[in-house]
Amino acid sequence: MERRRFTESNRQRRRADSERCIANHPLPIAVVSPSLLAPRCRPAFTLTELLVAIAILSILVTLLFIPMTTAFDNARRGRIMSELQNAADYALEIMARELMQATEVLPQRRVHAEDHTYTYPSGRRILHRQGEPLNLLDDLDRFQVSGNQLADDPSNPNASSDDDTTARIDFVVRAVQGDRLTPQNWQQTYTVLTYYLRRSDPSHPFQYLEVGNARANRRQIFRVHWQPDPTVEPQYDPATGRWLVRDGWALEDFSIFQLPDPRNPNPANYLQPPPSPNTKLLSHIALTPPDIDVANLRFTVERRPENDPKAQKPVAVIIEMTLRKPTPGARAKSPNETDVPSLFIRRRVRVVLPNVL
Repeated sequence: MERRRFTESNRQRRRADSERCIANHPLPIAVVSPSLLAPRCRPAFTLTELLVAIAILSILVTLLFIPMTTAFDNARRGRIMSELQNAADYALEIMARELMQATEVLPQRRVHAEDHTYTYPSGRRILHRQGEPLNLLDDLDRFQVSGNQLADDPSNPNASSDDDTTARIDFVVRAVQGDRLTPQNWQQTYTVLTYYLRRSDPSHPFQYLEVGNARANRRQIFRVHWQPDPTVEPQYDPATGRWLVRDGWALEDFSIFQLPDPRNPNPANYLQPPPSPNTKLLSHIALTPPDIDVANLRFTVERRPENDPKAQKPVAVIIEMTLRKPTPGARAKSPNETDVPSLFIRRRVRVVLPNVL
């Protein structure tokens, strides 16, 4: 009992000494011996110090976030550029290799010899008139000028046509059977390879970016291997200096052969007039992926300088293409908007035609 009273009095004396020491020494708390400090005198952050610490941390995080964001953006841009380069190299490799096997190249100065109309299951109807140049189903089908704006109008026969003759090339290759050239009639020993520009879905208008529920419908390069009707050949018109073409030589969309019943002669026919029964589609594939837009495709045929147009044999073909893809985060306000941030890649290749005699 006496020991407990002694301990209690000792604690009271030590607490009184601590309070008297704090009152008699107006020094910072840090210089006072820790054994003399009461629990209520422990140091803490003030509001100002806390705000300063938060501000410093915010600045450090910002300084680190900016280079990280730039690095991620550069990585995405690098991936897109790699995709563009691979797509361009793949398409050019195939076109250059097959063009070197060409025995004849169709002249590009050609116009339609007759009217024809595409009618797709979606209800889109596209007109092509006699005497007009080839108007591929790439961006605008038929357009009319309204002030300074171009309006897509596929049903107006009085609207102007778009000249896309340089975005398509047709060349003849001899048929091969058993790895040997067939020695029969020339009408049975050659096929045609065609490269042309077209929207991914020709039954819907061109759209570069997705807007709302409308999906992107970009342009692609297509390769067609087909057998022409020997009775429907291009005819040269001396009056205009152009070649009159019809049937497969004038088709802007070879996928009609892959639609159900493309030659069904009823009013719901997809193409009017229908293609010739002797025109056969051997293959139809895309050389570029649908997520990459082919902004420009041009074939320039170099020919021998002869007075007779029929004697102007081709000697080389220059291929020019521009591929593009929107940058990460690019947005369009309207479906027809194409002026959005994009990454581009351009290629130009000259292919010599050694097999043209």
